[in-house]
Amino acid sequence: MSVLRRVVAVGALVGLLAGGGIAGVAQAAPGGGAAPAAGAPGGAAAPGYVEDGTDDPVVAAPPVSRPDSRHCTVTLAKDFDSNAADGSQQFYSGTLAPPAGCRGPWAKVVLDQTVTVSGRQYDRSGDLTIGGAEVWFGTTEEPSGAVPTTYHVATDVTRFAALLRQPQPFRGGIGNYVSDVYTGNYRQTVTLTYYVADRRHPAATTPDAVYGFGSQQAKPVGETVHFGLSRLPRNITRAAVEVTLKGNGCDEQWFSAVPDDVAARYPDAGMCGHGPYREAAVALDDTAAGAVTTFPHIYSGGIVPTLWRPVPAIGTFALYPETLDVTPFVGRLVDGARHDLAVTVPGANDNWDVVATVLLYTDHHAARTSGALTTHQVAASAHPTTTENPLSDNGTRVDVRASRHDVTAGYVDTSAGRVRTTVRSTLSYRSVDDVTAAGMAQSIRQTVTGRQTSTSTVDGRRVAASQHDFSYPLGVDYSAAAYTDDQNFSLTGTVEMARVVRTAVAGRHGWRTTARGREWLRSTGILTRTDGVTTASDGSSRSTYDGLDDAGRPYHHRIVTDHGRIRSDVTQP
Repeated sequence: MSVLRRVVAVGALVGLLAGGGIAGVAQAAPGGGAAPAAGAPGGAAAPGYVEDGTDDPVVAAPPVSRPDSRHCTVTLAKDFDSNAADGSQQFYSGTLAPPAGCRGPWAKVVLDQTVTVSGRQYDRSGDLTIGGAEVWFGTTEEPSGAVPTTYHVATDVTRFAALLRQPQPFRGGIGNYVSDVYTGNYRQTVTLTYYVADRRHPAATTPDAVYGFGSQQAKPVGETVHFGLSRLPRNITRAAVEVTLKGNGCDEQWFSAVPDDVAARYPDAGMCGHGPYREAAVALDDTAAGAVTTFPHIYSGGIVPTLWRPVPAIGTFALYPETLDVTPFVGRLVDGARHDLAVTVPGANDNWDVVATVLLYTDHHAARTSGALTTHQVAASAHPTTTENPLSDNGTRVDVRASRHDVTAGYVDTSAGRVRTTVRSTLSYRSVDDVTAAGMAQSIRQTVTGRQTSTSTVDGRRVAASQHDFSYPLGVDYSAAAYTDDQNFSLTGTVEMARVVRTAVAGRHGWRTTARGREWLRSTGILTRTDGVTTASDGSSRSTYDGLDDAGRPYHHRIVTDHGRIRSDVTQP
């Protein structure tokens, strides 16, 4: 358990702050909720200030660009409540067909969601499946009181075009729990907009086939989930697997977990064990294909709820997928047989939601392709190493490191000849965690960097190459050392996080960058209760984005917030 799971009753009381806003320092009800991480104090939140509300959420990342071509919008849900009048959960559903006026091909397809909530509630999880594929998987904003909070989430779903061309069943919504105490009911309006391709906006290059699966849970007992692949095309030329992960319970803030012996050293702190390293190992028919990490998503009630008002943590509302190129395995996938896609979360200390999507490209000039896997150098595990050293006042420094250097290669016989593809994936991980105050405070510095390079050749001549680099630095300083009971406590925290990505393709004159961005956020928060009265509730943040938008144009955005309000919001396209 994370350091504050032991004070779960605090979650029901903090909702009195700011006129009835949500608490969310720990999960006390089914259906999602916040599981705080840990850290040491820090930041500029005012100790004696009590927020009187918050602005609607805003993020620094660039909005999804919209072609100015002919387009049609289809509504999947209109002012749809997550809970019916009797409090039961409800989900919207139906059949989605391409609109008659915009049958395609499309330059882009965009999913838009507008969500409004008020009252008292935890952060919750939600999704939308179309044709069985998860096109959106994310979490929600916690309300901050009686005044409604409204936010918008836009997602580029163009890569699912192969599914969208035909009528497909859909089902979506937010898994929410309401009661006399937890009153927040999430109201959603959900639309899909199809932008038709024209001369100025060519049709997007998208997979020819998409195989999606509903979320499954990997568990501490049963770390592997299986997805069955059947009726695959017989003329596949390229293949990729997208994996989205969401930790739950003790693994919601998995980066704050400590080795089991450290958790046992501070029994009163209720710390989560199994250490902080997490990955998802992917296998096809029992052959390891590689592994992906996950961005350290933090939900809107995580650590200290006042950290995330009005700027949520990076990627909160739409969790980021990670992509693994499995083209070297194509020769095995075109045999017409059923195949097993397995995803394992080694060392899981609680349940993990696992979303998998298979993206396939086919040969448009041949009914059949064939091939073989020729090189396979994939570690079964990253084998993290842990070093523990004592600190003053009975503290412990935990240093965890892990790395991967995986190589797969194979060939596919296509109408263009024999295409040989080599995929090289590297990963470097380190976490340094200073555990102090008998386990009630932690200072975490985590770095995760990686690169995936795919190179394809025909007769020794390079015909395609791509490279994706990522870096996910995270710093968390958190303290609950002033906790006495659920009427007397002080939570303080500072989080600094970034998502740095770059994608490039090879051309005649070297590598050409096609996507690049650095989203950075630093937030501080404090939440204090004295003799049952909230005496401090405050947060501040700085957030920036520097890089390119999804159309390849320069984009720069700066946001400054204080006391739950936006003080500066400047965009420089």
